[in-house]
Amino acid sequence: MGMRYLRQAFWMLALPALLTGCDPTARHRFLTTFFNEVPTLPPMEQYCEESRENQKRLSAAEAVVQVAAPKAAPAKGSSHPPYEEKRCKGCHQENKTSVSGLIKAESELCFVCHPKILKHRFAHGPAAEGACLGCHLPHEAGFPSLLARDPGKVCDKCHGEPRLARAMHDRIKASGVFCQDCHDPHSGTSRYFLK
Repeated sequence: MGMRYLRQAFWMLALPALLTGCDPTARHRFLTTFFNEVPTLPPMEQYCEESRENQKRLSAAEAVVQVAAPKAAPAKGSSHPPYEEKRCKGCHQENKTSVSGLIKAESELCFVCHPKILKHRFAHGPAAEGACLGCHLPHEAGFPSLLARDPGKVCDKCHGEPRLARAMHDRIKASGVFCQDCHDPHSGTSRYFLK
C-alpha cells in the first residue's frame, strides 16, 4: 500500500512538471506551489544577458564553420532593432506571467509593431496566420531581413511544388534573382503576390 501511494504521489507531482516543459519560469512556478524554500529566480536582466551570451557563442561557432567552409558570397546578417537596443520588454513580459513570456500570443506578436505588413487583399498563408517565425528569426540572423535561411532558399522550405511557367522561373533563378524580387512574401494585389 505504501509503495502504491508513493508512486501516485510521484506522478501527481511529476506529471505537471513534465507538462510545463523546460521553461524556467513555469518550472519555478510549479516548484513554489508545492515546495517551500525554493530559491528565487534571477532578475530578468540576467535572462537577457544569458540570451545575448548564447547568441554570441552561436555566432562565434557559425564563424568557425564559415572559416572552415567559406561561402562564395558571404551573406550580410541582420539584427532586430529592439533586440539590438536591448528593448526586450517590447516583446517579452517583465515578470513572465505566462508560459511563453511574450506580451501577446506568438501569432499576434509581430503585428504589434508591424500592423500594416498585410497591406494587400491577397495574404501569404504564414503571414496571415502570424507564423512569422517560419521564415524569420526573432533576434539575429545570418541573412538580411532576419531570414532564417538563405534568401534564395527560404521559399523552398515550404514550396516544393512545380512552378507555373517553370522554364521562366528556372532561367530567372539561375541568373541570381530571388523569389522575393518578384513576389511580395507577405501580401499582394494578385493571387501570386507579384510586385
